Amino acid sequence: MKIFVLQETLIITEKKINDIKRIKSQIESQLITYNARTFISENAITFSTFKSSAQSGALMDRTELLKIMKEGSISLTQESQTLKISWSVKLDSLYFIVILISIVAGISTSLYLNTALVISVSFGIILFLILLFTGIQYIKYQMNEIISISIYRQNR
Repeated sequence: MKIFVLQETLIITEKKINDIKRIKSQIESQLITYNARTFISENAITFSTFKSSAQSGALMDRTELLKIMKEGSISLTQESQTLKISWSVKLDSLYFIVILISIVAGISTSLYLNTALVISVSFGIILFLILLFTGIQYIKYQMNEIISISIYRQNR
């Protein structure tokens, strides 16, 4: 379903963009700074922040569990003078975290403020929508920042 995947396409029309390999390597290095594992194919970069295997008896880091951008892909295609960058991110973990926070907030509102069930449920739904919108905007900001830094970074 499309509600569990966030997608966006950027089209860049500048004459100086002609080295896709350099852009791919810079996107990969930007994703590595977010502790993401990357896989580069012909015209796409797939990333994930899942730990492949945890040592027996070892606890996962809390920051790894609470990441809302766990896996996605970035594809690059060049057509004459334009560069088309399409990215997609799965929103499963964002939905899980937002639903969990909304349920806890709704139950807490009902128990501690002694409100009616309708008010507690309404508060939970409103909080769900606010957190979901904020999370989606944050993911868009992060992805656009990764791409813009990778494209417009000065050669070192």
